[in-house]
Amino acid sequence: MRRQSDDEVLIVGIVKDVSKTLVEDIERLSEAFSRFTKISWFLVESNSNDETRKLLGELKKTQSDFNFVTLDASPDPKISRTVALAEARNRYVEEVTQNLKFQSIGHIVVSDFNNLNRKLTKAAVDSCFIGENNWDVCCANQSGRYYDIWALRHPLWSPNDCWEAHAFFRKYSLIPEIALIKSVNSRMIRIKPSSEWIEVDSAFGGLALYKRATFIKGVYAGLTPTHQPICEHVPFNLSLRAQGAKIFINPKLINFHRTDHSMRSGLGYQMFRLIQYPVKLFRNIFDS
Repeated sequence: MRRQSDDEVLIVGIVKDVSKTLVEDIERLSEAFSRFTKISWFLVESNSNDETRKLLGELKKTQSDFNFVTLDASPDPKISRTVALAEARNRYVEEVTQNLKFQSIGHIVVSDFNNLNRKLTKAAVDSCFIGENNWDVCCANQSGRYYDIWALRHPLWSPNDCWEAHAFFRKYSLIPEIALIKSVNSRMIRIKPSSEWIEVDSAFGGLALYKRATFIKGVYAGLTPTHQPICEHVPFNLSLRAQGAKIFINPKLINFHRTDHSMRSGLGYQMFRLIQYPVKLFRNIFDS
């Protein structure tokens, strides 16, 4: 194996129907990770209905360090979406592991490519390398409420699958929104950039920076051992943790302000939903 260089980074991800935002995402990520002397790309595309595949081909022709593959995911509705996502992500893990031209790269970035990293800056990325750097995985934060609860595992903050918790609370909640608040929205806390780093068992948040030696040890999965859907990042990160990896959310690694998910966690939106429920209930009674 060639000697790994901490001056080189590979940015990977999965893409679908991103022709309108992909170039902007690439430009933004290139600027944010400009501390590295060389940036390479490897994207996995599947089942796009727009001009994404054509655009990827054009980028490969004009950028020597840009590569991609296409996967035609099965249209079988019985196959879980999380299984398809895990399959696509394992494809870039395979590439990182086996492709000789990627073996000298010291860091791997897993990024979303749907215009969610629009607040990411070079200063935010550089903050990962200030201090002792005693991390194997460094995950993003948001300036608004932290949104990516399904991918999160923390012994106190989010110790279980939020949607499994939601199914439990739903059994005992007359109003559906109460179950959602208890299981998901209440976990969407705001993490100030000045906060200390948070060690977790799993996280993502739209962007994660891995040391290559750690990254290649992980395996994505879309189902639990009991064949229930699970966020594919969780098995990947838990497999790394089982091998001693240190995974953190870096509060300064801000990649955007808020998503539709975090907007719905606000008190105003929740109150609006709670007020609407009795209205819907009476409407259904009278309609019947």
